[in-house]
Amino acid sequence: MSGATQATAPEEARAAWETWRAARLRNATLPHGLAALDRTEWPGDEPAELAGLPGLWRLADGVIVGTGLPGGEVRLAPGESAEVGDLLLRNFDRRGNALRVFDPASPNRTTIVGIDAYAYDPAWRVAGTFVRDESGESVDVVAVDGVVTPARLAGEIRLDTPAGPAVLTVTSTAAGGFSAVLGDATNNVETYRFRFVELGTPEGDVFVVDFNRLTVPPCGFSPEYVCPTPLPGNRWELPVRAGEKLVLRG
Repeated sequence: MSGATQATAPEEARAAWETWRAARLRNATLPHGLAALDRTEWPGDEPAELAGLPGLWRLADGVIVGTGLPGGEVRLAPGESAEVGDLLLRNFDRRGNALRVFDPASPNRTTIVGIDAYAYDPAWRVAGTFVRDESGESVDVVAVDGVVTPARLAGEIRLDTPAGPAVLTVTSTAAGGFSAVLGDATNNVETYRFRFVELGTPEGDVFVVDFNRLTVPPCGFSPEYVCPTPLPGNRWELPVRAGEKLVLRG
């Protein structure tokens, strides 16, 4: 029985990865999915037209207000969304309130034909040693547009990867999880300029990282996203030939 389990486990993992891959593409290309982010508008204090949008728009105490719309007034607090015609509009709060416009007809979405990836490799599912950071310190996370935001340092994962030993620095998320952005020697040659690491939770001091699930960040689907870039220690000199490579466009 154990031999059968060992024989089927890699195939089950591969099948789960294939399902994950299909879901990634499907969700990214939904009419209002990740890739549909077309533009970012900045309403002022006075009602005014915004490019390509019906009605008049203004900002009032962090709430974006739209008037003169077919369905009536729209009020969006930070993080809230509303559909206006075919568009999805969302209040994006980051050093001011902006209106993100998700458009099903955006070329960011309509030109996508797939997400390229390396073949699944079970060797790139690596169990590392998690060393928690107890200092309570923060690190500066730099976004693609240069904006710096502090993040709580969670610790580091010490890994023995197929390409060699490496250390992955992880930060804490607002929801209590873990986050990491990775750069490696394949970037800008075989893969996007950096990739996101999908992280679960450690079991004691063991943290399993499945590099087969490295993802192209949102800014690889639309330049309107302001993604975090890798911390200095997460720019590895070794190549990670696993996970997603690039968004494919036709």
